[in-house]
Amino acid sequence: KQWYQRRVRGHHEIGFYSEFSKQKLKALISDYSIKEVKKGLESVMKKIEKHFTKEQNLFTVACLTMQAEFIKQVEGHEDLMKQCYPDAGLKFSFTVAQIHAVFDGKSPRH
Repeated sequence: KQWYQRRVRGHHEIGFYSEFSKQKLKALISDYSIKEVKKGLESVMKKIEKHFTKEQNLFTVACLTMQAEFIKQVEGHEDLMKQCYPDAGLKFSFTVAQIHAVFDGKSPRH
């Protein structure tokens, strides 16, 4: 078990610990604008592309897999934020559609 799971009995208790405050979470997610996310994703895609320069199909599969996993993680984090802070309306400043646009702009299909 992770250290916070031993201290906290349920998602509803998270907000009672100062190290997990709503304000700290707001500050943390504000650092992740679509501009920062795009820069990070493009950096990873460039590294992947170097390995698959001759195998365009593999690059496409790698990008699609990375896109699906990234979206899954973003949605999972947003679900967790809703569980821990149900009335706060916390979510990332970017949308899934914007994530798709980042990947579509780098996909060899387009």
